[in-house]
Amino acid sequence: MQLPSFFNDFTLPPLEWHQQMREWSATMRVTEPVWFDEQNESWRIFRYADHIRVQNDYATFSSAPAPHENNEAANSIIAMDPPRHRQLRSLVTPAFSARSIAQLAPRIEEITQELLQPLLVQGQMDVVAQLAVPLPIIVIADMLGFPHENWPLIKQWTDALLSDSSLGQEESSQDLEMPLTQEQVMILYEKMAHTIDERRRHPRQDILSLLLTAEVDGEHLSDDDLYAFFITLLVAGNVTTTQLIGNAFLCFDQHPDAWQQLRQDPSLAPVAIEEILRCLPPNRGTGGARTIIGGRVATTDVQLGDQLIRKGQVVKVTTISANFDEAQFPDPLRFDIRRNPNRHLSFGHGIHFCLGAPLARLEAKIVLENLLRLLPEWRRYKDVPLRQVRSNIVFGVRNLPITF
Repeated sequence: MQLPSFFNDFTLPPLEWHQQMREWSATMRVTEPVWFDEQNESWRIFRYADHIRVQNDYATFSSAPAPHENNEAANSIIAMDPPRHRQLRSLVTPAFSARSIAQLAPRIEEITQELLQPLLVQGQMDVVAQLAVPLPIIVIADMLGFPHENWPLIKQWTDALLSDSSLGQEESSQDLEMPLTQEQVMILYEKMAHTIDERRRHPRQDILSLLLTAEVDGEHLSDDDLYAFFITLLVAGNVTTTQLIGNAFLCFDQHPDAWQQLRQDPSLAPVAIEEILRCLPPNRGTGGARTIIGGRVATTDVQLGDQLIRKGQVVKVTTISANFDEAQFPDPLRFDIRRNPNRHLSFGHGIHFCLGAPLARLEAKIVLENLLRLLPEWRRYKDVPLRQVRSNIVFGVRNLPITF
């Protein structure tokens, strides 16, 4: 059995792809919940319970790359197991705690207002390009102490990294509207080097200064570790939120009754965000860059469902399938902004649970609150077709024009 034809078809409208993915996953949960994908020589899992098991049992299902794999995550904590993972993650955990992130609310509100105010008089905007993209880039750049004035270049760099990590080189070059030049790549690395050097000489109250003074086993982080942290946080800190905000408007466009519920009771925003995350997760979770989207390598022969996974084989989770598993979510196809509990897996699970989840949730909440107040009546401009983000790592739209 081969992957269905729609699986890597990025030309499909986003919601059409999503529907086909849900329907195929529902069949697989019943017929082959643990399925060997011969095309990619890896196992794919479809049930919520198996998803939890694989991501919880890091001793059996390792995040570290197998000897035969290209390590697209380099020195990132994404591609590490304990104890090294625990040591490095603990360095930045305080900066991403719910309490620390809550203190950023005034600054996120300020940035949101700065982005929205010039657009309000125009009567139209592209929610993705003009709000969902710049907001999280500026926020995470601030947190890192990285200059954010050239945020479009950071966005372009992020797209290049995600595209190159998930698609073939030919596909990647076709996808990027303005591929990064070698000179632009060097500019970004020089900016990172300059920022790191500046913090060594003049520490500030930011994450980078924290990492520079930190020690693991009595040693400071190497330059490779610092660059890996920088790239991981800069990319992960903006991509998830961008897709979450875009997908929120996609959900409300599809379910206008839910937007009316939210207008009547704005306090539902945090719960609504969880349902958006469940239904239209910002990560594709279908098996692109393995260490980024939750794939694991079996460290020993292990039984999963009715299948024997051999040592060294790759196991990939399917987030959309897990989020619509009938055994976990009553009436899973219903978009319910009051759903509670809502233990979706869109931010992962276990030791690799998304470090930036509180930040993504706060940014999305502030955006929704501002739009409820400033643009309560909006509609999607449907003469412009929506395009998928062309990546096996993230799921969302590249454009979402609205009028108001």
